Order: sequence, then C-alpha cells, then structure tokens
Amino acid sequence: MKKHMLLIVVLFAATSILSQTVISSKPAGIVNFKLITDIKYFNEGIPSAKINPVNQTTLPIRSGSKLSSTTTWHSFTSSMNIYGVLYSYCKPLQWNDDLDAVTFIHRKGAGYNPSPLPSADAANGAMVVHITLDCGNHWDSTALYANDLYWGRFPSGAIYNPPSSPVNTNMSNAYFVGAGPTTSVAADSWVGNFYASKQLGTTNYNNAPSTVTNAVQVMSNNGPLPPNVPGNHYLAIYDFTATDDGKMRVLAHMGASSDTAVMLMTGTFNNGVFDWAGKAFSPPVTVAIDGTRNLSSPFLMAWNELGTVGYIVIMGSRIGANASNVGLQPIVYKTTNSGSTWSLESSIDFNSSAYSDLRDRLEPINVNPTLKIPCFPWFEGMDCTVDANNKLHIFTTLLGHKSGHLDSLKIYNEFTTEQYLWRHIPGRRPYLYDFVYDGSNANPSWSHLLIDSMSTQVAPGNNDNPWDNKEQIGARIQMSRTPDGQHLLYSWAESDTSLTTNQKKFNTMPNIKTRLYDVSAALLSPTELDLTSDASSNISYRAMWHFVSPKFKLISKTSTTITAMVPMTITNSNPYTSLSENTHWYSCSPLSFANTSTLIGIAENTANSINNSSIFPNPAKNNVTVNINLINTSKVQIDVLNTVGQLVRTIQSQAQTGSNSITIDLSGLSSGIYFVNIKVDNVRSAKKLVIE
Repeated sequence: MKKHMLLIVVLFAATSILSQTVISSKPAGIVNFKLITDIKYFNEGIPSAKINPVNQTTLPIRSGSKLSSTTTWHSFTSSMNIYGVLYSYCKPLQWNDDLDAVTFIHRKGAGYNPSPLPSADAANGAMVVHITLDCGNHWDSTALYANDLYWGRFPSGAIYNPPSSPVNTNMSNAYFVGAGPTTSVAADSWVGNFYASKQLGTTNYNNAPSTVTNAVQVMSNNGPLPPNVPGNHYLAIYDFTATDDGKMRVLAHMGASSDTAVMLMTGTFNNGVFDWAGKAFSPPVTVAIDGTRNLSSPFLMAWNELGTVGYIVIMGSRIGANASNVGLQPIVYKTTNSGSTWSLESSIDFNSSAYSDLRDRLEPINVNPTLKIPCFPWFEGMDCTVDANNKLHIFTTLLGHKSGHLDSLKIYNEFTTEQYLWRHIPGRRPYLYDFVYDGSNANPSWSHLLIDSMSTQVAPGNNDNPWDNKEQIGARIQMSRTPDGQHLLYSWAESDTSLTTNQKKFNTMPNIKTRLYDVSAALLSPTELDLTSDASSNISYRAMWHFVSPKFKLISKTSTTITAMVPMTITNSNPYTSLSENTHWYSCSPLSFANTSTLIGIAENTANSINNSSIFPNPAKNNVTVNINLINTSKVQIDVLNTVGQLVRTIQSQAQTGSNSITIDLSGLSSGIYFVNIKVDNVRSAKKLVIE
C-alpha cells in the first residue's frame, strides 16, 4: 500500500552545525535553525511521538488589545490534513478588487472527489478552489489540479482578470491560476511543480480540472522544461501575485534541493492557457567553508497594482558587508518595466546611527559585546508590499546573530531553560518593524518604523506544543494593502501569556492582531486590534495557520474612523490533529481603526533619532522612565493614552543633546495596557506600556 508523506521543518535541530573555522562545535546555549529548504519526508500515516492534544474550548477573554467585537468567523470548507497551510509565504487566499471576489485554494477535503478520481494516496494532493462574491455568505468550488503521478502540495494562486477598458466585471471572462510543488512516493522528494488554470463562471464550477491543452502543466525535474524556463526549480510557493497587466507570478528555488538561487516564474495568458517563463536570480552572498551559500528562504516579492514596479527580496549575507551588515538581511532587486530588466539595490546600513534604537534591542555576538548583527528570521514569518508611492515595505521581527562568522550565521542564541530565542524582558522582546525602501538606490534610502512587539515566540516541537505532530507555530507575520497602496495592514499571531502553560512565552494559544497604517498621512493606528479572542470558542485562542489576503478593501474613511474589509482564514481541528480533517474558517468582517487625532505618527529615522527612546520598567507600577538620546536640543512632549485613545498623563520637557531621562508619575492609573506617545518637534513615536 502506498503511503502518504508530510512536510516537516525541523526548527530546533541540535544534532549538527555547519563546518567552520572559528566555532568548531556547537557551543552551549545556541540553537541551529534550519532553513525552510531543509525539508525531510516522513510517513504521514505514522505520526511522530504524540501527546494528548489540548482541548481549548472554554477560555476566558483576556487580552491587552482592543477587541474587534464585530469580527465573525465561519467554517466554509476543510482539507484532509494541515499539510498545505503551514507556511504563510504561500498566498492561497486572495481578493480581486475588479470582480470583488475572494478565492481560496487548498488541498481537498475528505468529502470532495475530483474527476477523474485519482488513487487514494494521490487524491490527497488534489487542489480545490473556493470562490465567494458576497464576503463569504455563499461559496462555490471547483477542482483545479489532480494527478496520479505528481501529487500537489502547498498551493497558492489568484484570479486572472483579462486587462480591458472598461475593466472586466464578468466572472465568466476570468480564470483562476494556481501553482505549487509536486512530490511522489516513488521519488521520495520534490519532483517538480504544477501550474494550472481554469476558466471561472458557474458553468465551470465542477469537480474536474480543465481539460484544455496546457491548462494543467507539470514541470518535472526530469524535464523537459518549456523553452523559456532556464532550469529545474522546486517549491514554487512564494508570494503568488496577480497584477492588472494580466501577469501571474510566483517565486521558487532554483536548482534541486538547497538555497542557491531564486527563480521568478511569470505566467502570460495565451489563447485560453498560460505560457510560463522563468528568470533566475543569484544574489551576491558569502560562502561558508563547506560551500554553503549564506542565503535563506523564504523569498519575498511585491508589485504595484499595475505590475510595472516590482521588488524581489532575498535574505542573505551580502558580499562586501561588514560589522552589523554581515547578517542574513534583505538583498533587493527592483524592476520599473514589468520585469524586463532588474537592478540590484542598496542594502540597509545597520551600521548607521539611524538604527541605534534597533541595535539596542538585539543581543550582541558571542565574541564582541558591542557588536550587534540583525538577522531576519524566517520562522516567525515575514512579508512585503508596495505602497502608493512605489516604496517597498518589509514587515518582520528581528533576532541578533550569535556569531558574525560566515560559517555560523545560521546559529542563534538561546535563553533560560525554555531555550527562548529572545529574553522576553523590556528591551529584549520580539519587536515588529516595517523596513521601508524608497526605491532610489541612494544612501540613505532605507528607513524603519517600529510597529509593535510580541509577547510570545515560535512554539517549539516539545510538550508545550498542543499539536500531535508538533508543527512549529510561528507568528505568521503578514502584510496587506488597499489596491491604491494608500493604506497598509500589519497582521501577526501571538498568545496571551497569562493563559499559556506556566505563563510561558510560546505561541501555543494564538490570536490574530492587526494594525493599520495610513501612507499619505504617515500615521499608525494607536492600538492593535485583536480579531479572535472574542470570537467563538472554535477560534478564540485557537487562531492557527492564518492567512491574510495581500489586498483588502477600504469601506469608509471619516474624520474619526477608517473601516476596512480584510479577508482572512484560519485552519484548525479540535483536538489538534495534523493528519485528520482540518476545518478552514473565514472572516471578512469590517474592522474599524481610529483616525485623525487619536492616530499616532511614526517618524522615519532619517528625519530624527526619536526611535532611540525606550521606557522602563515595563511592566511598571508607580512610575516609568523614558530615555531619549537626541541629536539636538529639542522640546519633548510625552503623552500616556489608554487603549481607547484617552489622554491620562502628559509631561513636557526641554531635553538636551545626548541622553535624557524623563520620569512620569503613574499613581492613580489602573492596571492594564497603555501607550506612551513621545513627540520631539513634529516627530512622534509610540510604545506600549503595561501598568501592573
């Protein structure tokens, strides 16, 4: 009998490290995080060591965020297991603004039988698309892909709406286009990728993939490949994008089995099907002594609505970098002509004083207590988008590298007996940043925004993890934007540590958090919205494997409120069983964010050094001290606001050049979450404060 296979990323492996000349064996207190391509196959029918899954159905509502009381979630379909939604870098959930249609591609559920029906094992890799035109009240479905020899995995895709004037609004003229990697038992590895399309419209909503010639293509690693695809590639899962020029794009690994280079696959409509072409990118990265390139997936990609300006973002240690810039950091390519030509862009200069606030929150390397090297960690998720000004935004958290040696860049610190990757104390938490590139390739051309911080980190594969197969539960950091790029949405998942086992900092009980950014006003919403802790028990503290559509709809904007419709999904089972039927939940409820006077501005670091500020202690009781390191003598105003934007404390001070400490009396304030709004001249920064 043939056996299923699953995909497991071993995050906390400690059995081996890279060969190196400085660190010859793994020191105590560090962890080697394998990259997303270090994937092993196991028998899906024989799970790894199980514990009894936690049944979390009756939990109190406890959150420091503002609850979004109007958010509702509905189950709308299912998949035979969770191996298809593990990575937030796939884009299975998409909203098409021209057709006002939401689509979700997923591995089929137990009750869905594509035609012709593949073998029992192969059917596990059949792909189904769900479509809604009314915000999820009604769904249609259609089969996209099924193959006995090449089993689909990790699907993503979007609607192709033919470019026309006026804009096409007839669903029957549109197509769904999807892609994903393929495997088979015989090969016991990745054997290629599928690229499939199918015309939409009610007459095509059936359980049979398209039979049109070349509508379904499998690009096998055994060849032959189409003439415009320059070589084998695998894991075509990253940032599937559809743009108004009619192009469909997805990123994959170039080669066969490791992080060496990147393939951009572009699909162009041709007589009812899609022609696919590939372009390889080999970023200039350093090489370890064992020949391993210091390059890491995931690969990120973002385009403007027209499809003219695009960015590809690859994490690697760039040749020629020094000091704080030698880490796994963004290497960016840009096009301004729809991908005809690409240019290698300037890197973030983490050695600059503009990033001293960021460096202050990182751990130093093991041999130099003054040198801190930022690392962009893939395992919590990261995402990017393009705003109305064609600027690139990269949303991520950061770690400090354990070592700056080229043979040890994939080894990170551990803290406490829990082996935390962050210390989880004030100033040493998983902070969330938006790195903004203005596209000029000048110096400086990068700035950064401090968005928020997280109370938890990726849940490891131990008994704290509630899933039977111990899949790693990260923050799944994602971005979304309005079609015009004027508003950005940041989203992530974290847990309320007052409810986790022994108040541990692992993301075992996730809820989805969001913030909104107004691009033209350069303003960030003052509070994060919690979208799940006040929902039904099927979702509360169980917001697993969520996806956010790369685009969302702006419903209304008044002087006091910005309201948005943001398509989102969650996938879970009760109890948490990886290999059984898992339910997909959907929400596109209106989300309301405060506007104008209650918004808090975020300054670009090139304008001022205000982001050097820090507050301690945090949590605080009777008073809190704000530390600000200023370039010039400036007037400082500090406001303390509660979660509904009400001013509860304010203080003004004439601060001097250099370090300043300003103490705020908190007596009389009740315990809870507050926001400290620091204003220097016309520049603002906001920080979260917990009062005990």
